[in-house]
Amino acid sequence: MDGIGQQGKKKPLTAFALLIILSGIICFTLEQQWYHGMSPILKVPLYVILGTSVAFALTFSVVDLVNYILGFLQVSVAKPFVESASQVYMVLTTALIMGGIFGLIFGVMDVEDEVSYQIRLALLREERYCYPIGALLGAVVGMANEYIREEEERSSGSLPHGFDDEI
Repeated sequence: MDGIGQQGKKKPLTAFALLIILSGIICFTLEQQWYHGMSPILKVPLYVILGTSVAFALTFSVVDLVNYILGFLQVSVAKPFVESASQVYMVLTTALIMGGIFGLIFGVMDVEDEVSYQIRLALLREERYCYPIGALLGAVVGMANEYIREEEERSSGSLPHGFDDEI
């Protein structure tokens, strides 16, 4: 049974590993001359792939860093910030959505084809759309993560704060 469950857990991670490899290949081929004549609609899938892989890598790096720092700074035994499979899948799904939205915005706004002195203005215009989306998704995931942590702690029946029956 563990072999089947373990195989099921490896599939999403393998898919994201392949997505990151594909993003690396796209980055190497993304010369301005090659994609300059393409319409923004044709560029959107490329930027969605890049945005998704960057959001995935950044999100899980930050989650691992926060888990490490919190574990290092806490005196008592404490539950990590993101630990369970449901929390990981929630963060994974949100990284997919967030990266896809950001890649879509970047591709549709066609920032990379701007003249060099207008690139900064185009990026500022894009940020105006991306920051509220990121803040909203972050707030929703933060609340959902805490809800999942509380529900799992309540359903596990364990005593809070790492205490056991011997204390």
